[in-house]
Amino acid sequence: MHHGDEVQDYRRELELAEGISRVAYTVQGVRYIRESYVSYPENCMVMVLRTEDGTAFSFDCLLGRCHNATDEVEKVDEHTICFTVDGGQEGISFAAALCAKAVGGFVRVIGEHLLVRDVREAYLYLDIETSFREADYRKVCLDRIRAAAVKEEADIRAVHKEDFGSVFNRLALSFDLTDADLEQIPTDERLRRVQAGERDMGLMELYFQYGRYLLMSSSRKGSLPANLQGIWNDKLYPVWESKFTININTEMNYWIAGSGNLSECQLPLFDLLERVKESGKETAQKMYGCRGSVAHHNTDLYGDTAPQDHCITSTFWVMGEAWLATHIWEHYLYTGDEAFLREHFDVLEQCVTFFYDFLIEDEEGNLVTSPSMSPENTYERADGTYGVLCESAVMDTEILMELFSCYINACRVLTLDEEKARKAACVMERFPKLKIGRHGQLMEWMEDYAEPEPGHRHISHVYGVYPGSSISYEKTGELMDAAKVTLERRLANGGGHTGWSRAWIIGLWAHFREGRKAYENLQAILTMGTYPNLMDNHPLGEHDYVFQIDGNLGASAAVLEMLAYSRPDRLELLPAVTAETAGGRLRGMGLRSGGTLDMEWKDGKVLWYRIVPGRDTELVICVNGKTEEVKLQDGVEYCGK
Repeated sequence: MHHGDEVQDYRRELELAEGISRVAYTVQGVRYIRESYVSYPENCMVMVLRTEDGTAFSFDCLLGRCHNATDEVEKVDEHTICFTVDGGQEGISFAAALCAKAVGGFVRVIGEHLLVRDVREAYLYLDIETSFREADYRKVCLDRIRAAAVKEEADIRAVHKEDFGSVFNRLALSFDLTDADLEQIPTDERLRRVQAGERDMGLMELYFQYGRYLLMSSSRKGSLPANLQGIWNDKLYPVWESKFTININTEMNYWIAGSGNLSECQLPLFDLLERVKESGKETAQKMYGCRGSVAHHNTDLYGDTAPQDHCITSTFWVMGEAWLATHIWEHYLYTGDEAFLREHFDVLEQCVTFFYDFLIEDEEGNLVTSPSMSPENTYERADGTYGVLCESAVMDTEILMELFSCYINACRVLTLDEEKARKAACVMERFPKLKIGRHGQLMEWMEDYAEPEPGHRHISHVYGVYPGSSISYEKTGELMDAAKVTLERRLANGGGHTGWSRAWIIGLWAHFREGRKAYENLQAILTMGTYPNLMDNHPLGEHDYVFQIDGNLGASAAVLEMLAYSRPDRLELLPAVTAETAGGRLRGMGLRSGGTLDMEWKDGKVLWYRIVPGRDTELVICVNGKTEEVKLQDGVEYCGK
């Protein structure tokens, strides 16, 4: 477009609440502006190009990809080109189509190029459709961009902003110590200031909301769930294949969905889970001779459930689908949607049924998983040799406690045969008891092994503290103390060196009511684990990094855990407040008791709070050192101090 001319005054911005990105720069005295957004209502991407003073400009467009130079672009009409790839019998075919409109000048297709000449303003419409969802993917692709192109761009933009903002603006968070003057400084510079030790609570707010933006943009109804890189992977052969890793990463992507008031963004995960369930039935029968359904530590868009790759420390782990299934109950808690719960109840039941068959009795009469492992970790035996396989790693037991509890509660909400719930409760009573080890720590395995890597990135055995609910100060204070020792030992030995691990640590410290340590780790993820554009950077080898979305999404969820600890029957306000977060305002946080929470606080004390319940319920509310029991009525505001 500019043929090597010097670019000046370059500015790039993203309006989170509108879902619109902008680029502006000056070349030879002319200010060029480019705006882009993906319209969910229109199912296509829109780009607007113009100059600030109306100066005419020209450019060329060509569709292609770096992975295969033999793919061809075809002319559809004088304004449209289309790029089609045949995936064959085993692959996915797709079409990408681009249409251009302009004010002034002309648009023409010559060969494979879309030429835009001497225009004052240009509009580009891009869509990509695949054979995974559409049989006639090329036609659907062309129909969608044509439908958008005949409309006024201003109308498309207005509908897009209304759609995007109606979801994003449900939740607002601000801290009293936010410095408005810093809002004029570019984000990368603000991040460098924080990395140099300065405080910027406005950047914290931005980072939190950026996580919500990332989930909204990569997981809405009708899409695939957010994988390791969300929709921002740009490689045909990405790191870890950009799959759905289900021994922490995919689950962490959705911890922000309920509390962040984005529950519908989790719907693609349940679509995938239904495919996992069907595939998992075959895996359960062929691999283990069991009924029900099972998945291991990875899956893909087809719902593959067989063991993946050759990494012994992660491959032979049977808890992947079980963990995902607990999100069904979580979604119900936030939404109260019984129709949803009934629709997906069979996933819970198939998982429970698998463990009815898979669990075996140990010498003490406990029902244990065998074989299994603690995800990606290794233990050291007394003779100095290392091991991986075990019976009932503690995380297995904690996930099973969560799964069976979800199943029992779902049975009763749906008024199913009480025998189903009784049977599950009887099995649940025979799970191994959690133990405390020689260091006062929560044991990771049934034996108190030493660890070759005591600062390991996974902290799987404290799952019961967070995001699980089987360990808490209210129910199991001694185990909470032991889990806290576990976390301290991990960090003392270098743990938390990946973004997702650090995000998990923030949430754990919040549940331990250690606000200072939660805040320090929130600072750490910004100073050590964040790119200049605020994306999470995951270490890849000694000197390389890759974007991995779970760090962003997990950290955003953890911020809310610091401000409100929500359970179906209990709500604790400001459990992990610090000097930096001692004052602020929150509006629209989702609650596991249903409905939303608004509140304002100052000097670490709640000034007022308001709950808009989503259903009738009884709730214990802990606020400013006092506890009260209240009865809430669906849709009737409850206000307190």
